[in-house]
This record gives sequence, C-alpha cells and structure tokens, in this order.
Amino acid sequence: MLEFNLSYIFGKHVTAPILIWFLWQLFKEFTKGKYSVATKTQDDCEIRYTIPETTKSWEPIKLMREQVVPIKEEEKENYQLWEETEPYPYKPFKPGEHKLTMDVSTIPISYWVVMDKSYKDHILKKWNILVTDYEDVVFHLDPVMINAESGKTVSQEKMNTEIIITEDDVHHADETLCELYSNLVSYLVCRFPQYFRVVLGPGTTPGALYNTILGEYHPVDPVLYLKLSSDVPSCVNYECFNTHVIPESLTKNLDVLKDEVGYRVLISCDKTRRAHELILAMTRLVEDDLTLLSGNTAGQYNDEVILYSGIFAFGSGFNPRSKFLRPLTQIHGPVPGYKNHLQSPMNRFFARLKPNKLAYRVNYAFQKHGRFYSQSRMTNNPATEKLSGGDAMHYRSERQTLIKLKTTEGRDTLVFGLKTYLLNFREEILRNSFYSQPHIMEELRQAVMGINGTFGKYKGKTQWGAPLMEIIEQHQRTNQVH
Repeated sequence: MLEFNLSYIFGKHVTAPILIWFLWQLFKEFTKGKYSVATKTQDDCEIRYTIPETTKSWEPIKLMREQVVPIKEEEKENYQLWEETEPYPYKPFKPGEHKLTMDVSTIPISYWVVMDKSYKDHILKKWNILVTDYEDVVFHLDPVMINAESGKTVSQEKMNTEIIITEDDVHHADETLCELYSNLVSYLVCRFPQYFRVVLGPGTTPGALYNTILGEYHPVDPVLYLKLSSDVPSCVNYECFNTHVIPESLTKNLDVLKDEVGYRVLISCDKTRRAHELILAMTRLVEDDLTLLSGNTAGQYNDEVILYSGIFAFGSGFNPRSKFLRPLTQIHGPVPGYKNHLQSPMNRFFARLKPNKLAYRVNYAFQKHGRFYSQSRMTNNPATEKLSGGDAMHYRSERQTLIKLKTTEGRDTLVFGLKTYLLNFREEILRNSFYSQPHIMEELRQAVMGINGTFGKYKGKTQWGAPLMEIIEQHQRTNQVH
C-alpha cells in the first residue's frame, strides 16, 4: 500500500505562512475604510458584525420622553411632510418707532426645533459655508488654550486682559456639548420619529442615529464618541467622522492663540476633533445654528455667560469668530443702547430661566443680497443691485431659541439656537399669502419708517431703506388700483 507523509504539507514551514497570510487578509478586511451600515433602510439597520444584545437598548432622555409630543400626534389631520410645510410667517415687526426690547416668550419644549421645506436646502448651504469659512464659524475649547490652573488665584491684571481658561473649563465645554447633543438626539427621536431613528443603541459603539431625509448616520452617545481615536476606523459609517471639512490649519501653530479677529479655534487632540464632529453632526440634523454659553470658573464679568462652543454659520454683518470667548455684553457691544437698556434685564432673565425651560423670540432685518453668511451687511457691488430693480432686496428673520441645561457637575449652560429665514422681498414676501395682506404690509411700512437714528445706522438703513420703501409703496399703489 502506497503511503504519503503529510508532514511536509502540514509542517510549520507551510502552515505558518498560510496562517499569517490568512490573518493578514482578515486584518485588511477589518481595517478597510470606515465600517459602514450594510443596509440603510428606514426600518432596520444591519451592522457588519455581531452586536451584543446589551447594546441594543436605548431610550430618550426623560425630559424629552415625557414632555415632547410627536408632531404627527399633535397636528393630526393637519400634519404635512417636511417638504410640504411652508415656513411659518412670524411677524416680529410692529408699527411705530423702533424700541429696543427683549420681547421673549416661553413656549413648550416640543417647539424647540421646527422643520419645513427649507430643511435640506439650508443644511446643504451651511455645509458649503463650512467648506470655505470653517475656522470663523465653528468653535470649541481645546486643552492648548488653558492659561490658568484650576482652583488657583489669578492676578487682577490677567483677569482684566484675557479670558481665563482652566482645565475645568475645557472639561465643562466637553460635558455641556455632550449634554446638548444627547438632548437634541432625544428630542428629534421623540418629536420627529418618522425622520430620525436610533437603529443601533450605544454600548460597545456610540450607537447609530439614522437621518432618513439625508440618508446619514450619526452617533447616539456623545460621551462614547469623544473617546474614538482618529487612527481606528469607526465601526459605523458616521457622516462626520474624520471629515475633511475640518481644515488642517486648526491643528497648526498651536502656540498662536489670537489673531486680528480674536481667539483662534484650535484642535490639538482627538477629543477636540471629535467635539467638532459632534457640532457638525448637529449641523446635519437640524438647520439651526446652536451655540453654548456659560460662565467660566474664574467668574469673570460678574459670572456673565461666555460663548465657548457651537456653530454660527449664518451670521450676517460680522465675523462670528469675533464673538468666540466673549461675554454676552461684549457680544452685543455693537448694538446701540444694549448696555443701557438690555444688559441688566437680559442677565436677570438668563439667571431666572429654569433649567429645561424653552424661551424664544423673533427678529427681523433687511439686506441687499441673498447670502445667509456675510461678514458685511452691504453688498460689494451697489451698481449691480441698482440695475436689478430691487430684486436683490431680502427680508431676513431669525427664530431665536434659548434653553438652559444643567450638567452633572451642577453648572448651568445656555443653548442659543438660530433658525434663519431669508426671503427675496419681491419674489417671496410680496407673493406670500400672509405678508402680502394690506394691513400686514402697512404695519411693515410703518415699522421700517420707525427705524431711525443710531439704530437705523447700525442696521444699515441708509443702504436699503429708500429702495425698500419704494418697493412697498409701489406694491400698495398697485393693490389699490386693483
């Protein structure tokens, strides 16, 4: 009988290389790109590896679970899909002389975020702004910005010349960002469950929230997300993980903390980068600009809140970064009469606002261009606008929300939200069933006439006042004829 000696085939000199090759193939497959969700359906989500049963349980934050009413349940037969919903016609203007007032109301937390047919378009417009102007519109504290030790006395000279940032302040920035993100995810799942679904609960991963409108995945647990390393591929195809929209310049020249605009936005570690990505994730979830304000541990400016994190991509008439690490009074410094008429009432209001209570107000302005983000209220080519016959005139309005969050460390943080409406005056305002009503248009005309003096100058009325009045009065004369 013929015998074969298999030791030559299964010997170490053969099996070892084969085993090494096999393990190498597994490693390449495991580390290849980002691990993505295989099936992106609205009802289910199949992950490419086994998820322990314990990671699948997740429920919204108690506040949102108990107080937020699903929009379908609230509107019943009047419910419309987001792409069919017209922007709500707020009327912040009043006839007569303009008076600087807070005009703030409290509303149920169900109305924290509103969705209408501008949702997708505004998010994409904002992303385009981030591509070109990121370092001026996104903010967050970084450890390299620490300039004082926690618990140590700071000299009066230093207190008077710069914002004091301690390790506790950086930790607070991270914690409050996570608090905001968790609340926002919970809110969206409760208010708009038809659009936002947690398809993977956090546990061994930060979980996965699916935005059905944009077809994107975002983390559920921000605390776990902050721990992810840039060198290790994410287990879920998170839209903002290692995104190229964050410029490399933020990681350079980390010893230069300021420039001619103000404090620089810096990224010196993975944790800060993850924090930026959480801010970007919120930008892909809601169209509102969201910023965080809180007093610092040094108690500067009589414990007035300071802007230390968030996004302000739809700012108009200024460079948003000039507001980074500035107290509220300095943020509103250019507003005529703010210090004399609004500083004390606003600080008292913020102090008295109870945690998890939502307040809102609406403002309005006019501009002679159609850009959401512009560091100047004026356009660069007035001659072109004159030839356009007033077609460049736009009505700008901001739905501003304010909610106070309390972190586990016991410190309060204010979340300031801005949803921006920008409507071409001729094409949209004059054709809008609400704004075009004769009595509404007359109130607007009288309100524009009442914007005078230093406030009118601040609002740039010398640029848009006369042509706007001409458009309004021409519209009124035409309606009278018909």
